[in-house]
Amino acid sequence: MFCFMTFCEVVFLHTVLIHCSGNYTAVIQFSVPKDHHICLQCGGSDSSDVIWTHQDRKVLVSRQGRYETNKDHQRYQLVSDGGLCLLRLDDSDGGKFECNQQLVAELQLLTGQDFRVSAGRTLLLPCSNSSKVKKKWFHRRGGGRWEAILTQFRNGTVKPKRSRLSLGNDALQIQDLQPEDTGEYLCNGVPQARLTILTVQPETTSFHPTTSTTATAAVMDTVLLMLAVVGFGLMILLMAVVCVLLTIMKCRRNKKHRCAAQMQEDTELQPWKKSNTQTECEVYESPSLAEETIHYASLGRQNWRERPSRTPPDQSDHNVIYSSVITGPAAKQKRPLLHPAL
Repeated sequence: MFCFMTFCEVVFLHTVLIHCSGNYTAVIQFSVPKDHHICLQCGGSDSSDVIWTHQDRKVLVSRQGRYETNKDHQRYQLVSDGGLCLLRLDDSDGGKFECNQQLVAELQLLTGQDFRVSAGRTLLLPCSNSSKVKKKWFHRRGGGRWEAILTQFRNGTVKPKRSRLSLGNDALQIQDLQPEDTGEYLCNGVPQARLTILTVQPETTSFHPTTSTTATAAVMDTVLLMLAVVGFGLMILLMAVVCVLLTIMKCRRNKKHRCAAQMQEDTELQPWKKSNTQTECEVYESPSLAEETIHYASLGRQNWRERPSRTPPDQSDHNVIYSSVITGPAAKQKRPLLHPAL
């Protein structure tokens, strides 16, 4: 029973945690050059019903079961897991993107090769003007020495030199931009960008992820978490009550067995002895406090015919006959009153 209750509580907490993690999808702020492409992931776990919106008002693509709508097949593509791919970015694609009314990404479009990006964002740098399968990225700061930072081999293996670098969306992806990322970037010997990291985010790219939808989701998740904690406490309390009840039942059972054993011991052969004391269990079975029982035994082999014996099996070989006489207290005799002689 304890294992079953623990299993139920674990399943419930696991479901709550999955729900909470699904509602708190990280909002990624991308900075991407124009004419490139990017795929965004939907935060929900159910990909059968998906609605993608841009800037809180324009529905780009949607899916309800097997029915799909797409505003522009040349620019938008809905993938099987519910994600949205923007095939050719332009200035109109800047801003916030929501999936099922949940904010998942915000895009900043970059033009030219001089990029000014705020710290903390994720930058995508495609390897333009190079048709080679193998790609090798270099970086230098302030006219210093070029340093290899990432290599993509012919077999698709990627070897980054820094922890925040990866290959995603067919481009060099730099996560959580820092001031040390400032400098020039090359891919296969071709200049790609001159990057400047801004420590203070410009007003034009300011981003406020707090919305009524996320606030409502946070309240619901808090309520679910509180219910999980209360349920866990009730489970512990119920377990304690069950343990107490089992202990009481066990104590009563042991007491009953002790009484039975004591009664059996008291009924054994005690020749020529009159007992005036009663055991704890005999008190409830005695017909009257005034009654007395005299036990006697007749030992030896008798001449009359054997009678059915009520003795236990282990005493049948002794041919012992038990008898009892119940006597009542003697009535008090009244003494005659003696009158003085006249």
